[in-house]
Amino acid sequence: MNKRLKKLQEAIGKAKLKGLLLKVNESGQSTQPNNQNVLYLSSFGGSTAVLLVTVTGAYIVADARYWTRAKLEAKDFELIKVERGKKVSHFINRALSEAGITQKMKVGFESHRLTHQVFEEWQKDLRAVLVPTTGMVEQLRQYKEPGEIKELRAACKATSKVYQEVVALMKPGMTENEVAFEIDSRLRKHGAVDNSFSSIVASGPNSAIPHHATGERKLKAGEPVVMDFGGVFSGGYCSDITRTVFVPGKSPTAKMKEIYNIVLAANQAARKALKPGILYRDYDKVARDYIQERGYGQYFTHGLGHSLGLEAHDPFDYEKAPLAVGAVFTDEPGIYLDGIGGVRIEDDLVVTADGAERLTTAPYWKF
Repeated sequence: MNKRLKKLQEAIGKAKLKGLLLKVNESGQSTQPNNQNVLYLSSFGGSTAVLLVTVTGAYIVADARYWTRAKLEAKDFELIKVERGKKVSHFINRALSEAGITQKMKVGFESHRLTHQVFEEWQKDLRAVLVPTTGMVEQLRQYKEPGEIKELRAACKATSKVYQEVVALMKPGMTENEVAFEIDSRLRKHGAVDNSFSSIVASGPNSAIPHHATGERKLKAGEPVVMDFGGVFSGGYCSDITRTVFVPGKSPTAKMKEIYNIVLAANQAARKALKPGILYRDYDKVARDYIQERGYGQYFTHGLGHSLGLEAHDPFDYEKAPLAVGAVFTDEPGIYLDGIGGVRIEDDLVVTADGAERLTTAPYWKF
């Protein structure tokens, strides 16, 4: 049985529960399931299933579309087959019965991931007392294992290649959407199975909007273009990179060169400060103070970074948990001047025993 599953089983026992139910639902928005905890625990990457993890066993409840995948991917889980035309709750009850769970026994469910409608159905149908839980699996996902870091390193390397290919194509007259198309198609070319999020291409004054909605605006010579994108690769792990570039044909303004250099220096200062044991607020403060001291503090309007893993924004306790060895975080300071333009530079970093390793290898802009 895998180590992740054993750790969760220990947590279930400490919580005085007999088991934990996890559900993943189909989503039309992406090829990714909407509960990565299922993938993390079982390696099952399908879009609909229910896991039951007990203190001594593990079950996966899936319909006919996923029986073969469940057997191949979720090898530590006993497969409970959902038959067509019958309610899924009937087969969850079968798993509960096989696990020896009776009517009065307590079973947890992920309250932050289950809809109220499904909860009401389960409460009515299942042969257990349902107890809400929060963050039992997310706590395990905060720090990455060596195998996970290997997956993230490969994802970031491939995404950095995409950047270098796309920036070489960029020219005046291209639209933001055309640049985004080049990004997305090259992500697939280099092994991505999906986007981590919708690619952002923000040109000219749009670059002052941190999460601009990519559109039909045409690029003009000399202006900044913020490109923020990432891919989900075959192991399920995400990349997330931002680079600010300048459209060829004209030199950028002195102001844009100034803020670019400040943002880059803030990015590098934060990376240098990232060591085992630092808290997120102190990591953030390094870049924020650097930008503040140069007169642009009010124009850095978002957090320095976020945890990265099976999701572009992976779970992490930003208030209390230290950025210890195995934490993977983005480093993305920015300065945004409304109506003029903005700069953001983002790298993906992993905390090591003696500092931090930069996983994204894409070069920075040179004037």
